Amino acid sequence: MSTTVAATISERVERIETMPSIPAVLLPLMELLNAPPDKVNLDEVVKLVSYDNTIALQTLRIASSPLFGLSKTPQSIKAAVMTLGLRRVGAMVLTSCLGQAFPTKGWALDPTVFWRHSLGCAMVCRKLSEKLRVIDVDKAYMAGLLHDVGFLVNCLVFSKEFAAALERASQQNTPILEAEQQTMGFTHCDTGRALAEKWKLASDIVQVIAHHHAIEDSQSAQSLVSLVHLGDLLCRMRNLGYGYYERQKVDLIDDPAWSVLLKEYRELENVDLVRFTFELDEDMVEIGMLVSIIFGSGKTAAAP
Repeated sequence: MSTTVAATISERVERIETMPSIPAVLLPLMELLNAPPDKVNLDEVVKLVSYDNTIALQTLRIASSPLFGLSKTPQSIKAAVMTLGLRRVGAMVLTSCLGQAFPTKGWALDPTVFWRHSLGCAMVCRKLSEKLRVIDVDKAYMAGLLHDVGFLVNCLVFSKEFAAALERASQQNTPILEAEQQTMGFTHCDTGRALAEKWKLASDIVQVIAHHHAIEDSQSAQSLVSLVHLGDLLCRMRNLGYGYYERQKVDLIDDPAWSVLLKEYRELENVDLVRFTFELDEDMVEIGMLVSIIFGSGKTAAAP
């Protein structure tokens, strides 16, 4: 990527910073959630959530949904947070904040498809981290949720260029990454990294956003980057991609990311990846419901 392109990305990201649609709680909330779990202050999270009426109502709406099967509807933000768990609510509120921050009108990429993939990847990463029993489950979920944040940047401030790239990808059945590079000269990994650094996200999350398609380029947190890389692939294999058919061969066992994780976590040798991918189908209902609840779509995206 040339200096000129990098400067253009930086200038466009600055525009996002000045947009009035970004909820005031977004950046403070992300800073709180980047802290170690035992250091997160429950009252501060509740305070931030309560600060924005739209997000407060959204949190209660999520907590009251049939998805969680609660016997009693939470009557306060604090009750919702305590009932569902600090990290789970935090991730959902973060999704709601990002949904508000990036207006979806006129998106080249269907926003429902985008969030379905992002939430799906978050859940897959959480399941993989549970099998590893080493990588922090909440960190894995957050990394999966935010890995494609560059698409939000592209839809918002590179809309025409990205629309052309997406059209090329869907016509040629190639990954969006390849079409972006060919059409725009940069990818969502580049724009996502610029936004993540601007927002001062945790360094390991920045590495995931920047390198989840090229784990060999990650300078740190390679296990987390590899985990998200696999989560992304698994979602795209199970009709949780970006609304079109990608013509590519995927062999998870031979993927470099799997080799990276195997070196560090030998217990993965006993994981049946084929069975794991079929187990993901059981999560499709939850993913679809979350997208509908958070964005009020009333329906989930159709499988490509």
